[in-house]
Amino acid sequence: MDAISQSSIPGGASFHLFNSHHEGQSDPTKFDNDRSQAHEEIEYRSRAIHELISKAINYARSSATVLITGESGTGKELFARLIHKSSQRAKGRFARVNCAALSASLMESELFGHERGAFTGATERRLGRFEWARGGTLLLDEISEIPISLQAKMLRVLEENEFQRVGSNQDQIADVRIVATSNRNLAEQIENKTFREDLYYRLNVLWLDLPPLRQRPDDIPVLANHFAMQFRKDAKSDLKGFSKKALRKICEYHWPGNVRQLRNTIHAACVIAQGDHIEVDDLPEFEKAPMRKIPAWMISMTLEEIERRMILEHLDRTHGSKTLAADVLGITTRTIANKLRNYQDQGLLHLE
Repeated sequence: MDAISQSSIPGGASFHLFNSHHEGQSDPTKFDNDRSQAHEEIEYRSRAIHELISKAINYARSSATVLITGESGTGKELFARLIHKSSQRAKGRFARVNCAALSASLMESELFGHERGAFTGATERRLGRFEWARGGTLLLDEISEIPISLQAKMLRVLEENEFQRVGSNQDQIADVRIVATSNRNLAEQIENKTFREDLYYRLNVLWLDLPPLRQRPDDIPVLANHFAMQFRKDAKSDLKGFSKKALRKICEYHWPGNVRQLRNTIHAACVIAQGDHIEVDDLPEFEKAPMRKIPAWMISMTLEEIERRMILEHLDRTHGSKTLAADVLGITTRTIANKLRNYQDQGLLHLE
């Protein structure tokens, strides 16, 4: 494994794009999914990520399930792919199921497949992800959102390595490595009876907890540099780097949306920038805000009222995008949709 990069922020007026390469990495602007050193796809300089990469590679030698936790946008899927590519299943398929994006009925069919005639519209047999990824790895993204009605079936697959397609009584063999991710507190969900305790322990054989970007500030300039190199091609730009002031703003911000938010910010800046360096004025306005303090208006409001205001304000700032608002708030799009429905039922919101 490569040593942690010893590159540092130059003390001059700008941060040039060629100064943050990892040691031994010839061109970090390229994502080569077939590289033998899969961990090189993770840009970092912090000791925390270095240690997590070592853990992930060690976990890959086992077939045990892995639970990866962390806030939205911290890179959980990258670590899941690292485990897959470092394992004996690396030549097999890597399949991902977004548990937050599917209803209970659709999720069951997506995971286990279905037989012809199993339900209205099932005109032919369809293989689910467990069969499609046979011999490989299956990522259950946001496992906390899996409906309680499906959790018993998921537990059976994990314990017995068997499942049945929807509309069939015939057992199928599940030959996949399971990696699950969550940005929610599963212990709280267990207490609230929305997540099975036995399923939690079956998933949490091996555990990785990814720290938010604000807790590993050494990674911010490395990531910003990497994304600038990546997106200047898309913007057909001759950018050479960041101005000193712009880089300072980027490094001082607390990034509630973590790496995903940083990536989108640098992408926008690469498109907006007119000169050969990204300046402070090229950064989206909300990125320049200082660390938030608790405003006075919160003191006289209930928790539910604060939650409602935060959701609606973030939807307004993102021009109605549930995905962007969910990323910043650290919740799922399904949660936002359910909240909006509740607000409408209570007469607190009128949707056109």
